[in-house]
Amino acid sequence: MKRPSGTKRPSLPEPIFFTDRDLGKIVPGALREGGLLVERYCDHFQEANVPDEEWLSFIARRGWIGLSHDSNIRRDTVAVRATLENGGKLFIIRGSLVARDLADLFLGALKSVRSIIARHHDEAFIAVVRRATARGGLVVSEARVLKTASRVSEGQEESFNPDED
Repeated sequence: MKRPSGTKRPSLPEPIFFTDRDLGKIVPGALREGGLLVERYCDHFQEANVPDEEWLSFIARRGWIGLSHDSNIRRDTVAVRATLENGGKLFIIRGSLVARDLADLFLGALKSVRSIIARHHDEAFIAVVRRATARGGLVVSEARVLKTASRVSEGQEESFNPDED
């Protein structure tokens, strides 16, 4: 029988994803079907349209991971600050796709999403999930970090380009 390695990190708890209002009801349902734990915007804010910084702070305090389709959030300095200063984690799903395809895009990027969550488990970040072209022209789903709290505190904020993905 093999002994457990002393270098192995304890596993992180299963993440709870919070879907922004713009992802409606289909995306959270499809993500749940895909085996994820999901909290929906409308279950906490009904149909009220609360400012992004409010729901981003709300989920950060609970340790939930935000999912949105609103690319403008990454350009909104108040929303970015609310995420990074409160230890939040946010994935922005990119692409002009119908709801089910947005969910499939996220589920397809789950390996890289989980890697980002594990790598940045103790720091705030904003990341995108998008389609990308892999070797051989194959289109794949990928997640990529755009901004972290440590980059901002180290003065690297100016290297961040919100239009780049």
